[in-house]
Amino acid sequence: MTRILFGSMPRTNAVRPGLPLARRLVADGHQVTWYTGSTYATEVASTGAIAVPMSPPHDYSDASVARMHAVANPKPGVAAQKWAHRHVSLDPIPGWLHELEALADRVRPQVVVVEHGFLAGLFLAEKLGLPSVAFSTTPLAVPSSDTAPVGTGLAPAASGAGHARNRALNWSYEHVLLADVQAAANGVRRACGLPPRHSFFLNWNVELASRYLAATVPEFEYPRGDLSPHLQFTGPLLPGRSRGWRTPAWWGDVAAARHAGRPVIVLTQGLHDSESHRLLLPAIRGLAAENALVIGCTGSIDPEAVLPRSRRPENLRLERFLPFSEVLPRADVLVTTGGYLGIQQALTAGIPVIVAGGTDETVEVSARVEWAGVGVCLHSADPGAEDVTLAVRRVLGDPRFRRRARVLASRYAETHGLLAAAQAITGLVEPRAASAAPRHTPRDGHTSE
Repeated sequence: MTRILFGSMPRTNAVRPGLPLARRLVADGHQVTWYTGSTYATEVASTGAIAVPMSPPHDYSDASVARMHAVANPKPGVAAQKWAHRHVSLDPIPGWLHELEALADRVRPQVVVVEHGFLAGLFLAEKLGLPSVAFSTTPLAVPSSDTAPVGTGLAPAASGAGHARNRALNWSYEHVLLADVQAAANGVRRACGLPPRHSFFLNWNVELASRYLAATVPEFEYPRGDLSPHLQFTGPLLPGRSRGWRTPAWWGDVAAARHAGRPVIVLTQGLHDSESHRLLLPAIRGLAAENALVIGCTGSIDPEAVLPRSRRPENLRLERFLPFSEVLPRADVLVTTGGYLGIQQALTAGIPVIVAGGTDETVEVSARVEWAGVGVCLHSADPGAEDVTLAVRRVLGDPRFRRRARVLASRYAETHGLLAAAQAITGLVEPRAASAAPRHTPRDGHTSE
């Protein structure tokens, strides 16, 4: 048995991708203790891991971040990136690290595992001399001479001019636009009792981790010639089949539609996005007259509150939740706000995608969708009904999208994401050390026995 300390930002898109991995490690007989936001304690405990919630004021939620963002009201683009780096990712680190050190005194972990944005866990491993693993929950954000900075949404350019563009943009981001964030990041390290680092802070997760796991396949990530040897592509960390899910009464309509040659279109607002007016409702309006079965997932709110049954088009089936593992293999296209895991679930099923979204992450996801040829980007978080309809018609009418999605599906099928990630984690612990306590000095100054 290996004692594993998990850590993640208290955000939905940081916690949820790690749930299948934690479940796999627990099933393999390892002890997983997971430090994250109290909002996710039930989900974490459902994996068999020991949930340890953050304490106020270090514990925040998606909703509280949204309120903070609304008050600060940074301009989209670099200003919004800077605000998120400073106030969401960096400022809480000293408080998180203080709690993690106390937790490590009790748990005596042999390896630390974090989602890639949780630097506090990597700082802990650095201070205690423990091996560490970071896994990606978004497209790779590591700076590279072969790519433009993350958040720009620019595809890679292999030409000499493209490399010059990348160098100029990366230098500008590091030394001008995010220079104050770089200084703040090193200020946080000093506050944590760690020396400053001269490299760009967006590279620290790869540099500090003993292993960095890119939870995708190379075919869905920009090629880079300067990737760290610590980085390993594992394939996605996908959840298994949904246990206890009951098919809705209309489930037979899916098979009937496919038998009749009617396309099946899945719409998702995301599990925790309540702004259904931004994508879900326009898509429903736009597709109401199409000869297709439209399946919508409202995610966080009651379907009746999103669109009362009496006002729904005849071709719409609306649910709060449908497991992608069940519905996507029976679908023809996914229309989504651009969640990274959902996109990979669609591609695993060989389904092309249509992406709407305006955050830094979804901009990068959208760019990769277009670069890989597996779908269409709407280039807006607020697409109109006609925009969605035309995109669906384009994807369904051009077999190249489906063929390319199936090529990636075959590549995904060759990977063993959870197995590869679990082996990378436990492989860092020497067989003899797996039954012995790690040697580190707790904060009280006494060596662990």
